[in-house]
Amino acid sequence: MSDPRSDVDQPPAAPTLTVAAVARRLGVAPATLRTWARRYGLGPSSHTAGSHRRYTSEDLGRLVIMRRLTHEGISPAEAARLALAEPDPHPDDGSGPVLSLVPEHREGAGFADPGRAGGGRVVRLPDAAPAVRGLARAAMSLDANGMTEVLRRQIRSDGVMTTWDTLAAPVLVGLGERFAATGEGVEAEHLFSECLMGVLRATSARLTEPRNTAPVLLACLDEEQHSLPLHAVAAALSERGVGVRQLGMRVPASALASAVRRSGPAVVLLYAAMPVVSVEVLRDLTRVRPSPRVLVGGPGWPADLPPSISRMAGITQAVDAILDAVL
Repeated sequence: MSDPRSDVDQPPAAPTLTVAAVARRLGVAPATLRTWARRYGLGPSSHTAGSHRRYTSEDLGRLVIMRRLTHEGISPAEAARLALAEPDPHPDDGSGPVLSLVPEHREGAGFADPGRAGGGRVVRLPDAAPAVRGLARAAMSLDANGMTEVLRRQIRSDGVMTTWDTLAAPVLVGLGERFAATGEGVEAEHLFSECLMGVLRATSARLTEPRNTAPVLLACLDEEQHSLPLHAVAAALSERGVGVRQLGMRVPASALASAVRRSGPAVVLLYAAMPVVSVEVLRDLTRVRPSPRVLVGGPGWPADLPPSISRMAGITQAVDAILDAVL
C-alpha cells in the first residue's frame, strides 16, 4: 500500500553552495571561509549525500555581513557575533541591513587590537581609524571585491580628496611600511593600488561635459611609474566638473614638451616619486607660448626649482591650484 504522503508535492529544496562557490561570490579565499567556520562558527549548515556540507542562503547572508563589517574596521570576532545574531540575513551585495548592525559606540572590545584580529597577516595600524584598519585587512586578504566596494562607497559618501587623505593614503603607507620592514606583502600593495586606480578611473569617467575649455595635462616624467596620485587628482577634479588629459607614467621630456605645444594647456601637473636628476624639462615648459602654469608634486623633486614652478604639498592643494587656473 502506497504512503499517501508520497503523493503530495514536496517543495523543492533550497539551493545550496559549495565552499568554492561561496569563495568566488564573496571574493575571499576558501581558506578564509574555513577559518571563519572553525573560529567563529560561520560554517555551512546544510548536509548533502556523502556528508558534504554546503552553504545555505542564510549562511551566505551572514558571511556577507561578516565580510562587510570587517571592512568597516570591526574585529573578526565581533563581526562574527553580529552576523550570527542577525535573524534574517540577506545574501545580497548592496542593500542588506549591514550598517544597522554596527554598534553606536566604537570603543572597547568591539575594536580589538588589529595585530591580533583574525590571526592572519596584518598591517599594524594602532592609531588608525577603524575603517583604515578594515580596508588594510581586506588588502592583506587580497579581497579585491571588498576593497573596491569600500572605496566606491567612501567616495560616494565623502568625495575623492577626503577618501584619499583619510582612507586610501594611510593604507598605502601602512602596506609600504610593512613591506619595507618584512619584505613581504608587495602583492597586497599592488592589488590595493589596482583597485584604487580602478575606482578613481571610474569616477573620472562619469564626467561627460567638462566645465573647463582650456586643457589640463597630468603626467609623470621619464622612468616614473607611480601615477596613482595623478589619478586621484583627475578624479577629484571630475567631481568639480573639470576634465583632464592624463598622459600617465613614463612620459619622456620631449614627448611632454610636444604635448604641451600641441594642446596649449592652462595647467601642467607633473608627479615624481623617484629622484628627478634634471629640471631642464620644467624650464622648457615655461618657454612655451602661451606658457602654462606648471605644478609639481611628489617627493622626487629637488629643493631648488625654477621660480615660476609651484610645488604642491598634496592633492588638495593641486586640485585647488588647477581650479583657480581654469575656472
